Amino acid sequence: MGKKDDPKLMQEWFKLVQEKNALVRYESELMIFARELELEDRQSRLQQELRERMAVDDHLKSEQELAQEKQILNEMLEVVEQRDSLVALLEEQRLREKEEDKDLEEVMLSKGFNLNWT
Repeated sequence: MGKKDDPKLMQEWFKLVQEKNALVRYESELMIFARELELEDRQSRLQQELRERMAVDDHLKSEQELAQEKQILNEMLEVVEQRDSLVALLEEQRLREKEEDKDLEEVMLSKGFNLNWT
């Protein structure tokens, strides 16, 4: 049991590393999904506010009210851009994770271990 090159211990270590990586990835995805939900909620509230403001004819609105509508539109665009960034980040993470998995598998194979993760 004390040998650091024991195949069973190395196999178990690789399995634990894979499990840890999976949990870290899951946590990261959950954080991104939570942020996505926050942005979705913000976008929905902005859309509702804009609909309410646009129900009034423009000629009845003050300059300040028109400026506020423009500000709401700008905020909505910002939220959409942030949501797009999150989607891109998630895809980037998935590609990186795939590469990390491939690298770990290559290390395992180079050490002569099988890829039985179960």
